[in-house]
Amino acid sequence: MKRILLLFFTFLSINCFAQFSKTHYIPPLTCGTNLAGDHYIYISTPSSKDVNFKIMANGGSTITGVVNNNNPYIYSIGQGDNTQLFTPKTSVGIITNKGYIIEAEDLIYASVRVNSGPNQNIYVHAGGLVSKGNSALGKTFRLGAMLNPLYDATLLNFASILSTENGTKVTISNIPIGTILSNGTTITGPITVTLNKNESYVLGLENYENTVSNSSKIIGALVESDKPIVVNSGSFAGSNSESLNAQGNPAGRDVGFDQIVPFEKTGKEYIFVKGIGTDDLERILLIANIDNTKIYIDGTTLFKTINKGEYADIDGSKFTNGNLYVTTSENVFAYQSIGGSNITNNPSANQNLFFVPPLNCATPSIVDNIPSIESI
Repeated sequence: MKRILLLFFTFLSINCFAQFSKTHYIPPLTCGTNLAGDHYIYISTPSSKDVNFKIMANGGSTITGVVNNNNPYIYSIGQGDNTQLFTPKTSVGIITNKGYIIEAEDLIYASVRVNSGPNQNIYVHAGGLVSKGNSALGKTFRLGAMLNPLYDATLLNFASILSTENGTKVTISNIPIGTILSNGTTITGPITVTLNKNESYVLGLENYENTVSNSSKIIGALVESDKPIVVNSGSFAGSNSESLNAQGNPAGRDVGFDQIVPFEKTGKEYIFVKGIGTDDLERILLIANIDNTKIYIDGTTLFKTINKGEYADIDGSKFTNGNLYVTTSENVFAYQSIGGSNITNNPSANQNLFFVPPLNCATPSIVDNIPSIESI
């Protein structure tokens, strides 16, 4: 089921943003302790001719390869939370030698997929992101993640920011004072850092000492820069579940993160397609960047009015025949969480989150192709 969920979010992400690009940026990721399993970069192209590309590890070596429509490319990065892609959750701050830049001689798609760490030799979660290519570049972003409504010490929401130029000033604000980062640091105000080209800043939030809301305080955080940056945001692991299992613990958690785009590439009109999860798992997260942003359902019904940094949380009960049409008075950042089937008598076991494109973007008529859809 998790593979089906990944295919669904991959198709939605590919199908709109101009991530069909010659250059792709992959900021590093972070996760809870022992949660990162094997992880990979997938590259594909609709071109029937060979396309040469380079995968450049920031601070490391360069891998060269060739891809065409009949022969997608899969690069195995490694395992665990201390690889070229992953950094431990305690390494919050500036990262100088992680992540990747991918350059190709023609247009390609690039994505990252990861299994969670094994539980009794079974990989219980999986997730990934679709690189947005040059559309990822920008200076104003709002972070999103799963809501984590119940206390669970294993839940972690995070963001990672990659600089593309030397001397880039990055400011992260709208995180409440008193919020605790995953390295134990307490937020006392905006975070301001200066990054050189290909350096990153990684931010993680967990739940501490039965504080349910700590990790969710990343939602709506504002990331601003004076030069172009690339941002990943989401959960590893996270949950929208409001249910408890037979032992009285939160019923489920999963992996859901994506690469997002800047404010100027967001929109005011969205259609969301429901997954097959319960209503508490099927959630839409709309984050305002402008005060007095009005959210309408089905074009006419005012659902909520929010100010900059606030979010509207729409659950699965608002869908009609599996679809939901949403318009807004101002551009919003849109994230969607979906659920999978109740294959283990636990509907919360399969969840995912991805960034959603607006309807007014330049959508390609086909996706050709998504490589190895049966994997992860």
